[in-house]
Amino acid sequence: MSVLVAAALALTGCAAVVPGAGRPAAPVVVTATPDPLGSTAPETADEPPRPALAADVLPDECLVDALAFSALLGEPVLPPRQVVVTRADGSRPTSCVATSTAEPPEPLASVNVYEPRTGTPAEFVRSAPPQGRRTLDGAGEAAALVDTAPGVTLQLAGARFVVTIAVLDGAPGDDAWRTAAATALAALPA
Repeated sequence: MSVLVAAALALTGCAAVVPGAGRPAAPVVVTATPDPLGSTAPETADEPPRPALAADVLPDECLVDALAFSALLGEPVLPPRQVVVTRADGSRPTSCVATSTAEPPEPLASVNVYEPRTGTPAEFVRSAPPQGRRTLDGAGEAAALVDTAPGVTLQLAGARFVVTIAVLDGAPGDDAWRTAAATALAALPA
């Protein structure tokens, strides 16, 4: 049977499987096309366009280790792993995923790294629509916490990259976010 499962996964293009069922998210109603980092607000003619981002710019996005993830989440996690995620639209981005220590392990959080195609990382973070977000002072060149369907996502601007840290359930405190942000920024390449 396991050979059939492996063959099915190979045929569907799944390169890595994140174990567990995850945690259910509340239903979401989207009234506009969402951007890659969770905003659903349409741009208006008075607003400049938000800088575009290139995804999967680092081969390993695990900028936050198990200890730092555990501090952020308030529970122990397994060492995070870089995985390929197959989305409903067929795209296959990579992501660093932290999972629970429970059996079976469940995804709890992820890290992604982007590079702006135009503008700076700080311009990207600051140009996000204000709905469902708030600024996080004292983290990077700019930082914001964004409410998304699965949970809270930190958008963090470094000198060259935008880092997102998504927590699937719960709401870490600001100091925990700042500590995770500092850990992630320190692990970025120059």
